[in-house]
Amino acid sequence: MLDLQPTFAAEDLADAHEATVIAAIMPTTAVSRVQPEGVDLEMPAWIWGTMALCYGTFFGGLIAATGHDGEALFALVISIGYALMYFGSAATLFGVARPVRRSAFARGIGPLQTWTGPMDTPAVAAQVLTVPACLAFFGLAAAVIRAAILG
Repeated sequence: MLDLQPTFAAEDLADAHEATVIAAIMPTTAVSRVQPEGVDLEMPAWIWGTMALCYGTFFGGLIAATGHDGEALFALVISIGYALMYFGSAATLFGVARPVRRSAFARGIGPLQTWTGPMDTPAVAAQVLTVPACLAFFGLAAAVIRAAILG
């Protein structure tokens, strides 16, 4: 005689079918609501200001060093426009659903919570500002080299 009872376990279904099929076969499965991800991307204003100053120094140094002909100025204008678009798009998208309350890190009263654990302010500043600071030094070095050669 044929046995028509299923001979598979519920965990076997997850590998073979999508969730709607499993829900139709096993209607007693509890549905849990997915909570939105917590937003903790806010940095203190001084970090954003320092980053803007670094990028301004970088582009200013490049303009001083190479911005004396049309082609170089054209490339610099495109680069500055790209940087403005990059940071402006991120600021706009983050501003769409601002958190109701600023994060503890942005208020300066707690560490930045990350996937791998909390980070204190000096660690965050070092991680976030290393590349902009190096770019600022590069821009200044280019301007100093140009001034030394032509000076």
